[in-house]
Amino acid sequence: MNYIILVSIALLTLLQSCQSRSLEPCQVEIDSIAKHWVPDKRIGICNLTLSNTTGDELVLKGESMFPQARTEAIQLLKNKGIAVIDSVVILPDTIRLEKSWGLITLSVANMRSKPAHSSEMISQAIMGTPVRILKEGDGWILIQTPDRYIGWTNKSAVQQMNRTEIGLWRNADRLIYFGSEGNIFSDNPGAPVLSDLVAGAIVVKVSENKKYTQVKLPDGRSGYISGMNWMGFNQWRDTISLKSERMIGCGKRLMGFPYLWGGTSSKGMDCSGFVKTVCFLNGVILERDASQQIHHGLEIDLSSGLSQLQKGDLLFFGSRQPLRVTHVGLYIGNNEVLHESGSVHINSLNKNSPNYSDDLNTNLVGARRIIGYTPEQGFWPLRIHGWY
Repeated sequence: MNYIILVSIALLTLLQSCQSRSLEPCQVEIDSIAKHWVPDKRIGICNLTLSNTTGDELVLKGESMFPQARTEAIQLLKNKGIAVIDSVVILPDTIRLEKSWGLITLSVANMRSKPAHSSEMISQAIMGTPVRILKEGDGWILIQTPDRYIGWTNKSAVQQMNRTEIGLWRNADRLIYFGSEGNIFSDNPGAPVLSDLVAGAIVVKVSENKKYTQVKLPDGRSGYISGMNWMGFNQWRDTISLKSERMIGCGKRLMGFPYLWGGTSSKGMDCSGFVKTVCFLNGVILERDASQQIHHGLEIDLSSGLSQLQKGDLLFFGSRQPLRVTHVGLYIGNNEVLHESGSVHINSLNKNSPNYSDDLNTNLVGARRIIGYTPEQGFWPLRIHGWY
C-alpha cells in the first residue's frame, strides 16, 4: 500500500513540475531538442515555448522549419503523461503564404536581422537568386537564400512564385552577368535604364540579334542588354569548377571595392562576403560567414609556417583558446593574402614586405583548401544545388 502511495506522489510531482507556473524543467528539455535541430540560428529556425492553460493541458507554441522537432517535443511531453495543445507554426507558413518560393528582382536586396530598415544588415541577395519564403508581414518577408542564411527583406524585392513557376525558371534559357557593374535598358542599349546590375545577376533570355539581347527580369519586366560580360547560365553552371588562378583573377577584379558590413555583392562587401562572391562566380555556393566557412574544406597544417599553403586556399583570422574566427581572405601565393578590409586589397604575411600586416600575421588561426574538396552541406557546386 505504501509503495502505491509513493508512486502516486512521484507521478503527481513530475506532472506538477511541468504544469505548475514554473515550466523550466520541461522547457530546458525542449530547448535541447530545438538546439539539436538548429545548432546555428543563422541558417535555421526552431523556437518552441511551453505555456500554461486554465485547464490540465500545456500549450506548445512557436515556429520551426523542422516538423520533426515539433513531433519530438510533443512526444517528450506525452511520455511524461502531459496533455499538450499543439500551436507550433511550421515554416514556410503555407497556411498564410500562397507562394513559398521567390526570385530576387533588384540588383541587390538587403537582408536584415529584423523587419525594419533600422535593423542590422546581415547579408544580401542579388538579382535572380532563388529564395525560400518562410513568412511575411507588414511589407517584409523572411527569406532563406541558397547558402541557407535567413533574413528579412522588403516584399517588393522578391517575385513570389509557386513550385510550378520556379520550376519553369529553372528550365528557362538563363544568362549570368560577370561584369562588376552594368545596366539593363528599357529599350535597345542607350535608352533609359530599367535596372542596374552586379556580378552574378541571373536573367532569362527572350531573343537576340547582332546588336543586343532581349531579356526578362524575375518580376516579368522586359529589357535589353549588350552582349558583353554575359554567358549562358546552364552551360556555365555545368562546366565551371574552382581553380586557383581563376579565383585569384576574379578576386583581383574586385580590388578597391569598398567594405560594407553584411555586403555580398560587387556594390560592397565584407570579408566573408568577398570570399563568398569569388566562390559563387566560380560556380560554388559557400556558407555566408567566416565562422561558418572555416568548417569546410581540407584543413591545412600551419604549425610549421605557410609552406603547406597553395594558391586559392582560404586563410582565417581571429583568436585562439577558444577559437573565434572574425576574418577571412584568399591566399594568392608568395605569402600574400587578398582580402576585404576597408577595401579589397593585398597584404603580406612576410615581415620584410612593404605591404606586411602584423595584425593578419599575429591573428592567423587556420587555413582550408576548398579546391577539389568533396561537396557537402555548406559547400555546394551550383550544378548539384537543387534551387538552381
